[in-house]
Amino acid sequence: MSENEKKVSERRHHHRNKKNKIWRFIIALLILFFVVDGLIIAKVYNDAKNAVDTTYHKVKNKTERNAARTISNGKPFSILLLGTDTGDYGRTYTGRTDTMMVAIVNPNTKKTTLVSIPRDTEVAIPGHGFENKINSAYTYGGTSMAMNIVQSYFNVPIDHYIEMNMGGLVQLSSALGSIKVDNDLDFTNLGYHFKKGTVTINESNILAYTRMRYQDSRGDYGRQLRQRLVLEGLVKKIATVQGITKYQSILSALSSNMKTDITFNEMKSIATKYRSASEVEQIQLQGYGKMIDGISFQVVPQENVDAVTKKLRTALELNN
Repeated sequence: MSENEKKVSERRHHHRNKKNKIWRFIIALLILFFVVDGLIIAKVYNDAKNAVDTTYHKVKNKTERNAARTISNGKPFSILLLGTDTGDYGRTYTGRTDTMMVAIVNPNTKKTTLVSIPRDTEVAIPGHGFENKINSAYTYGGTSMAMNIVQSYFNVPIDHYIEMNMGGLVQLSSALGSIKVDNDLDFTNLGYHFKKGTVTINESNILAYTRMRYQDSRGDYGRQLRQRLVLEGLVKKIATVQGITKYQSILSALSSNMKTDITFNEMKSIATKYRSASEVEQIQLQGYGKMIDGISFQVVPQENVDAVTKKLRTALELNN
């Protein structure tokens, strides 16, 4: 081999070694990326599982349905959403449920049906007479009684519950940052003014906005409307990139202030099988004000209860 041929061969060998080094470097980077990415995913998974395990509280529920099987089979299921008036303003007693909503999640119709129940709705509570406010069920018998009373009232099975206190709403807002809502009433509450139109809700004013009812001619119905707007805004923000990057703060807020009987495995099933049910139909159970023995109630005509029951049972795909 001539001297020139040797030099050309050496250059080619050097070039191949250089290319091989570059590829080895790229492959090493990819391996590192997937390892780190896997560790991040594993950490998020473990953090989420730990948070859910912390919030898990099983309660006695008088229903013949197997909630775990219902979700495993991808069938429509129901949740009772409870917002208690504890956790802030220095309140530590059992309290009442300021917010009561029934949600039906149906992946077949791709719809979530959300029914708001006035807290002063007149109901019969076993052992406590026929004239009680529905939010007293929680005070008398906790989440279990609240679930059973709602089941009986609407004649629909309640598969699960999610309960959060007021402190959780503030912490969740703090973790996520401000949201915008379309406010339909000009009012001032607890030193905060909310103009009519688009307003900014944050950790400082969220309770002032969601808990006001005395300046609203609609009373509790107006308050429930504002609560639904804020809840919808927070849920939407959780799903954003900004929400995902703050997952630890979100999980901390939820695990400290939330209780549920939904297991981590059920949550994984819900995330994969029910994500299409994104269209929300909001329904307000409507009654009229009435004083009974000096106490203000919302009396709901039976035909109104029947109409809501029909919507709920249809959403659950139950035979009437």
